[in-house]
Amino acid sequence: MQEIAPNIFIEQNSLGMVTGIIRSDNSTTLIDYPFRQDELKSWRGATSRMVSGDARYLIMLDTHYDRLLSSKGSDCTLIAHANTVMPGRLKVTNVKGQEEQMIQTESYDPTGNVARLLPPEITFGDRMNLYLGEYEIQLQHRPGANYAAIWVEIPQEKIIFVGDSVMVDQPPFLAFSNPAIWVGEMELLAGKDYRGYQIVSTRDGIVSQENVRDWAKVINFIHKTFNELLRKEADLEEWMLEIPEIMRFFNPLMREDERYYNRLRWGIKTWYEQVMKTMTEVENE
Repeated sequence: MQEIAPNIFIEQNSLGMVTGIIRSDNSTTLIDYPFRQDELKSWRGATSRMVSGDARYLIMLDTHYDRLLSSKGSDCTLIAHANTVMPGRLKVTNVKGQEEQMIQTESYDPTGNVARLLPPEITFGDRMNLYLGEYEIQLQHRPGANYAAIWVEIPQEKIIFVGDSVMVDQPPFLAFSNPAIWVGEMELLAGKDYRGYQIVSTRDGIVSQENVRDWAKVINFIHKTFNELLRKEADLEEWMLEIPEIMRFFNPLMREDERYYNRLRWGIKTWYEQVMKTMTEVENE
C-alpha cells in the first residue's frame, strides 16, 4: 500500500486493479474495492494502522467486469453513476444511442448483467460532492471510457482517480466507450487545470500528463478510424482489420499478447453491433 498524500492511499488488488483508500476521522472511503471478500480478514489486519474504522463508502468508477466482480458483496454504501443501474447510451457522431443489454468480460463469453447484482445505494447524474472530514471529494461523470465512468477528484491534494480513462502501453476497453467524448476528456486532463496533479489510473497507478497526451493519440486514432468505417458502411471484418493498426501504438511485447487482441476484438465487435442495431432501429422508425 502506498500513501500518496496524508490519509490517502493506493493499493493494487488481486485482480490487478489500482484502488484508492481515503481515511477520515471515523471512517474510510474506498475508490473501487482493494480486496476480494475472501481476502477481507488479511486486508484488515495489514491495514489496521492505516485505516480507521470500517469502510463507509465504496465509489465504483465504472461497470467493467473486474470492477463489478471485486465489489460484489461489499457491505459499504455503494456510490456509482446512475447508468450503472439504468441502460447506458452509446453515442457516436452520426447515430443515436442504443441500450446496453449486458456487461461482459474481455472474452467472447457473456457473464450476464452483473450490474444488477450491485444496486448502488447512492447514484448521481453529472456530478456529486462528498464531504469527509478535511476532504471534499468531487465525483464527475466522464463517459468516454464507459457509459457509467466517473472521475474522483480531491482538489485539496491535487489527486484525481480516472479509472480506465487512461492506460499505459495497453489497448483500451472499447465495448461501452464513446471515443468522441473520450478525446475531449483527454484534452482536459492533459491541460492546465490538472497541472501538478497525481493522476491515478486503475491499470497503471500514478501516470503523468505526458502519459495522458500519449494516450490521447490512441483514442483520437480510434475515434477517426471508427468514424471513417461508419462513413464507408464497412462490415465487421473490415473493422477487425484495424486491430493491428491500433496495436502499433504499443510496444512489441504487448503486441505479442493475445489477451490484448482479444480485448480489442471483443470491444470492437460489441461496439459495432450496438451501432448497427441502433441504425436499423432508426431506419425502421
